[in-house]
Amino acid sequence: MQPSPRWRELQQERLAEAARVLGGIPGVHGLLLGGSLGRGEPWPMSDIDLLPVYDGDPAAVAARVEERRAELVDWWAASGRAQTLDIGRLAFIADEAREAVGSGPGWAVRRLLADPRWFHGLDKAYRGRAVVAADGLAGEFAGWIEATRFTPAVVAARVGRWCELAAEACQRARAARESGELAEATYQVREAARALRHVALEGWGERLGSMGREWTRFERMADAHGRRDLADRIARAAGADPESAARREPLAPGWLRERIELYWAARQAVGEKVTPRQNARDQLAAFAVHIARRRPDLAGPWTGSPDPRLAERLADLDALRAELG
Repeated sequence: MQPSPRWRELQQERLAEAARVLGGIPGVHGLLLGGSLGRGEPWPMSDIDLLPVYDGDPAAVAARVEERRAELVDWWAASGRAQTLDIGRLAFIADEAREAVGSGPGWAVRRLLADPRWFHGLDKAYRGRAVVAADGLAGEFAGWIEATRFTPAVVAARVGRWCELAAEACQRARAARESGELAEATYQVREAARALRHVALEGWGERLGSMGREWTRFERMADAHGRRDLADRIARAAGADPESAARREPLAPGWLRERIELYWAARQAVGEKVTPRQNARDQLAAFAVHIARRRPDLAGPWTGSPDPRLAERLADLDALRAELG
């Protein structure tokens, strides 16, 4: 299952189409391109990640944007290779973008701690670029995000918030375990581990991108910073270590085994240094999260839930929190 040799051309054509169609909707002031395409690091499985800047109240405009987004995705799937287009939840208002570009890191800290949209949006748009910017505002906003994202004040605020999220997830995990809700306890343990992974990354001046490649990327970053031991401990708590994933892979449903094969071919096409076991682990870990959050009806033994070593995982998380916090 090999990616199309024209995948780069196709991505650029569809990006241009999305920018034209969505950027032409009244009330859309600008569009920022995030993700791997925005960073200039495309690969065959890249999503088109757009963050809109709206004029005024975005509610009515967002509904029209979602309608046109769905039309584009349906057409792309029907006319050839399917393409994911992500736009909507992470959006900004022109007035707040203007306020941002005239402000410093302190303003960003206040915003990201008060509003998850800013907490996640600044990270998603980092190193991105404007693809619709009639008056230049979106481009200035993209530049402000890149200049602000890794300032010491912003990093410290993000580390503090990720530590809080890890502590809250550990608390929920213990409560769920005590009440016999072992699948929920497993999910919360893994959420805590994922939060602690972000604590480590922020301290290294790093961030993650594609969810389908994130654990292998985390390992590489840990290697570069001499902390592979830390990465391995976090991965085990998250159910994302290659050894346990190898035991679960034969149990995966057909759609996920096909995705594993597709991602392996795509990663090979761009010369990524990844083993088949790491690739399979990345997909299993990503979809165990998606299933727990969105489609619990598709859960099965392949998710490794409930984790039979919950007490040990919680103890490990306590040690990691003490070390990282």
